[in-house]
Order: sequence, then structure tokens, then C-alpha cells
Amino acid sequence: MRLKVNCFSIYLFVFFLLLNFQTLGLTGWIKDEESSIKLYHLFSVFFIPCLLLVGSRNALFKMPFFILEYFIGIILISLLLFLIYPFNRLLLNHVFAFYAFFIGYHLARILSTEEIFSKLRQVVLVVSIIIVGKLLFHIPEIRNFMKAPDGHPDIYTIYGGGTNLEATWLGLNSAIFVNRKRLFYILLIITFLVSILYASRVGVVIAFLVAGFKFISSATSYKERKSIIALSVLAAVAFIILVDLDNLAEKVYALKRFTDFGDSSDKGMAGRFAMWQYYGTALWESKLMGYGAGNGMYAIESVSGNDYPEDNLHNLYMQILLEFGCLGLLLYLIIVYNISFKAFKARLVNPIAIVLLIYFIASLIQFRGTDALIWFFMGIFLQTDSNRVNFASNEA
Repeated sequence: MRLKVNCFSIYLFVFFLLLNFQTLGLTGWIKDEESSIKLYHLFSVFFIPCLLLVGSRNALFKMPFFILEYFIGIILISLLLFLIYPFNRLLLNHVFAFYAFFIGYHLARILSTEEIFSKLRQVVLVVSIIIVGKLLFHIPEIRNFMKAPDGHPDIYTIYGGGTNLEATWLGLNSAIFVNRKRLFYILLIITFLVSILYASRVGVVIAFLVAGFKFISSATSYKERKSIIALSVLAAVAFIILVDLDNLAEKVYALKRFTDFGDSSDKGMAGRFAMWQYYGTALWESKLMGYGAGNGMYAIESVSGNDYPEDNLHNLYMQILLEFGCLGLLLYLIIVYNISFKAFKARLVNPIAIVLLIYFIASLIQFRGTDALIWFFMGIFLQTDSNRVNFASNEA
């Protein structure tokens, strides 16, 4: 049995690593992320035969009902709507997202919580080192961008969606270390620096959110909270007294993007508003029933008559409502509620709870709901939280 457990531990490490290498395909690094088979797709196939070798088959179907409700619901809704609207292969991404949840849930059933977080932290360290090393390789591109900043630097990323999403995932992954003092603050600083170099506003915001949830987490001691407050107040006072914000914003493009938020020079928000102005019309024309998985942009473009470079609405909740209707959004909000309730009930002792809560917040401005990495986290969180509750009950 020990050998089998070790095999699943290795599987966890490799699969989580590959989930972070979102642009790694079967033949190498890819650009067409949507239509390509990733290396993690292929590796995931080996989980089922391994799982059948341990435990009872009945346990395979034990998972939270609200998760099954959501995936069965959106799949059935999409299949019905595809009779009216074009079929979109993004439905397959939703199916794989459920499979990623299944893998995470059952890995957490087989492995101990300590072993799971040990492997997750090892992978996050490896990925963070790769990102920093990659930045050193792209120093010429970074320099050129800083001389004439516009948007984000043109460098290759291991995450799909470009530099903005890479800063996002780096920040989310740093939350895995909230129970590790030194490494957590090192990774948080790296997230800030990378986000500034990438000119990623969302990366900076996520770093602050991670720090905030770390502060209120029960894993943070009273002494550490006092130190955080003292340093924060000192830094804020020094910043107000010593720093000319307008001058600094002109020199640091990432800060300038914050000061330009919402005005005519903010291309990112301008693109979102250009889409969102047709949202109500598109939703009403579907009779609040939706258009099917992946057809959110099809709906906006059909109503507006325009072609947009974006492949999603940059607001997950709006996208789910437009694609799956009121029922689909309700089923997703049930997941958000259940996970949030469990996270706060346990006083954020589980680091993955913080990852998921920040994801739910960040979904207001990005993501499209098929992120296998997040559903993998959800599977691990729900099972480890269940293990914690069962252990507490047995102790009582």
C-alpha cells in the first residue's frame, strides 16, 4: 500500500506541474491554446486505471452533489441550446474541468493532507523559479517595454492568456504558502515585482488580496498580525511623506495603469465596455436561457455586428449567465456559496480556500470558468475540508 501511495504522490506532483504549464502541448510550446491538446490532457488519462487499483469502485462516485448538479446542468443546457446556436468545442473544456475536479478530489481522498500540500508547495516553488528565470532571459524585451510601455511586454509565458494571466496565477499560487512565513513573503514580493514588470494591475490587486486573507487567516499568529500592521502603517506614512505619486506613476508604467483606470487611455477597460454595452440586448434575445458553452462572444458579436479580439467577456458571472442562462448562473453561485461558507467556517486554515476565494473575486474581471487548475483546487479543497471535519468529529 505504501508503494501505491507514493505513486499517487508522484502523480500529484507531475499533474499539478503540467496544469501550470498551460502552453505546453504534445509537440512543444503552443500558441493556439484552445484547439490544442495539452500535455496535462494526456497525462490525466493515466489517473483512472491507477485509481481502479486502489479502493472500492463505489467511492468513485462519491463527491459533493452541488458539483454534479452544476456540470450536469451546464452540459444538458448546452446540448439543448446547440440545437439552435452553433456548437462550440469549449464544452469539452468544461468536461475536462470536471475531470480535473474528480482527480483532485480523489487524490485528496487517497493522500494525507500534509503530503498534498507538500507536493503543491514543491511545484509552486519550481514554477516560480522558472518564471523568474524566464524574466532574466527576456531582459531585452523588458527593457524595450519599459522604454516605450504600451499594454504588456511581449514575452513568452507558460500560462495561457499572456503576461496578465501569468501574474494572476503566480499570485494565486503564492497563497499555498500562507502557513509558511518566510517563503510566503518571498513569493509575495516576487508576485509584486513580476506584476509591476508585466504592468499587470490584476496581478498587483491579487497580491494585496493574498496578503489580506493571510492577515485574517487563523494560521496567522497574533504577533505576526501586530508586525504586519506596524510595518504597513510605517510604509504608508513613509509613502505619503516621501513619494510624489504623480511623478512616480509617470515613471512606473504599472502604477500609471492604475491612475488611468477607466479613462480614454485605458484600452483594457475600453475593450470591456465596448462589449458590455451589448450584453443586455444579447441576454434578452436569448430569453434569459443562454446560448450554450463558449457562445458568449458569439452572442455579443451577433447583436453588435462587430468582431472583437477577446475570446471571453472578462467577467465570469456575466459569461455564465449569457451562456447557460439563469439556471446555470444559479448552479454556479451555489458552488461559490458552499465553498465560501466552508472556507470562512474553518477560518481560512486551508490555504486552497484563499486561492478559491480570490479566484471568485478576480472572476469579476477575467477567467471563463474552464480553468482546470481551479477545478483541481476545488476538488482538493472539498475533500480535505471533509477530512478535517470528519477528524474533528472523531476526536470529539
